[in-house]
Amino acid sequence: MDNLKSLVFVGTEGIYHDHDGNGKYLTDLLNQTENVDADFSQDYDILSSGLNAYESILFYTDVGELTSEQENELLKYIESGGGFFGLHTAAASFRESEGYHGMLNGFFNGHSPYMDFTVNVTETEHPITVGLADFDVKDELYYLIHNPDTSTHLMSAYDDTKDETHVMAFYHIYGKGRVFYFALGHDMEVLGNPAFQDVIRRGVLWTGNRI
Repeated sequence: MDNLKSLVFVGTEGIYHDHDGNGKYLTDLLNQTENVDADFSQDYDILSSGLNAYESILFYTDVGELTSEQENELLKYIESGGGFFGLHTAAASFRESEGYHGMLNGFFNGHSPYMDFTVNVTETEHPITVGLADFDVKDELYYLIHNPDTSTHLMSAYDDTKDETHVMAFYHIYGKGRVFYFALGHDMEVLGNPAFQDVIRRGVLWTGNRI
C-alpha cells in the first residue's frame, strides 16, 4: 500500500502560538512516521482546490476566515471520506463558520492558566489510545462548547483551578469521513512530549483509515 498522504494546514492569524514553527515541526514529525508523507501549507486556496490529493488533513489554525467555497469544499471532502484532525486552536478558528464547527463538534470557550496537569485516557481500546497510559503535560487546558452525545471521548483532564473535568480528545464520523480532535498543542513544551507525539501520529493514521 502507498504511504498515507497527509496535509498539515496552518493558519497564522493568531498571536499567541507559533503556528508556523510548530506546524513545520509537526510536519517533520509526520514525515518521520512510517507510511506517512506529509505536506505543509498556509495557502487557503488549497482548501477549495487541492484537498483531494490527501487522505487526511491536520488543521493547526487560529482565528482566520473561510470563504463559503473553502468551507463547502472542506466539508464535502470530509463527507466523501477524507479524514480531518483538528488540533488545539482548530477549535478557536473560523468563528463565523457554523458548518465547520458543526463538523468539528467543538468551539473554543476559554482555557486554564498555562500549567501542569494530567491527561487521563478514558477509552483504552481505540486505535488512537490503545496501550497509551495517562500522561503529564504542561499546556493550556481547553474548555469547549461541545455536544458529548455526538462524539466518543478518548481523553479528559481535571482542572483544579475550576474543579472541573474537561474532554481533551474525541472522535466521530462525519458523512463517510473520520474526524478527530485533540485539545493539546500550545507550544514546544507539549509538542516534544512522547505521548503527545504518539497521539499525533495515530490521529493522522486513524483519520486516514490506516489504523
